Amino acid sequence: MGLKLSRKIRSLKDVLLLSIKKKSLFLHNITIAPFVLLKFLYKKSKKKTFKKYSNNLDNINNYEFKKTSQNNEDGIIEHIFDKIHLKKINFIEIGFDYYENNSLNFLSKTNKGLFIDGSSEKVFKLKCILNLIYPFKNIDVVSKCIDKENLNSVIEKHFEKREQEIDFLSIDVDGNDYYLFETLEIKPKIVCIEYNFWFGPNAKCSIPYNKNFSWDGSIYSGASLSSLCSLAKKKGYHLIALESNCVNAFFVRSDLKNNFEIIDNQQSFRTPIKYSNDEILSGKKYLLDKELTNFN
Repeated sequence: MGLKLSRKIRSLKDVLLLSIKKKSLFLHNITIAPFVLLKFLYKKSKKKTFKKYSNNLDNINNYEFKKTSQNNEDGIIEHIFDKIHLKKINFIEIGFDYYENNSLNFLSKTNKGLFIDGSSEKVFKLKCILNLIYPFKNIDVVSKCIDKENLNSVIEKHFEKREQEIDFLSIDVDGNDYYLFETLEIKPKIVCIEYNFWFGPNAKCSIPYNKNFSWDGSIYSGASLSSLCSLAKKKGYHLIALESNCVNAFFVRSDLKNNFEIIDNQQSFRTPIKYSNDEILSGKKYLLDKELTNFN
């Protein structure tokens, strides 16, 4: 009863906001701003959670926790920053939600930041939060669909290559992640990138590049872990963490690798315990029958 009522209220709210938006975008934005701020503050006020979502964990997974990240990225990111003694952070996050992303938890330590997303509504909401909570931080929020052609030029507009080294880069676009990493010209210290565990531990593949790709919520998205690890190695990066919900992989630049235990993607590969073996095999078969780009 409670869940059904909650869904009805949410549905009515969405209909009302859509009606207001059609009449006046300004009025719509003024209406949602207080609720955006309240949702963010509620998220920030929650205690850390330490639940693990898979087995076969590595030592670095002992540092996992969730605060404002989607999964347990917050704890791993904090541990990595501590290991390389990052105090003031330059970051770029490509693909985000305004109340839940990989950078929110360390914004107070930011030197300079850049958020990029194709959703103008998410961008507006995050700008509301930053203007009110972090008004003096040098953080830009850009509404743009990022592809291979514009990735580097967008970054160059906000960071001068030689003078402003990027400490942390997060890529989560649910589709062209592999191709953005491949095209990337800068060399961040740490790269966090989403992978698709449904491909399994061995396949080196991705969905084909399509600059207009829009994720439909299915498991047909992104790239395999093995393909990203091979690409990372070519670019001078090493795998140091896979968070336990099997969504994000963390890579460290070669000159910093001695600060960490380098893990093997085959040995450390895992799947979430909420899925049965039959579900995993069925999902993998479904994906491998789809149109894919395979890499050597």
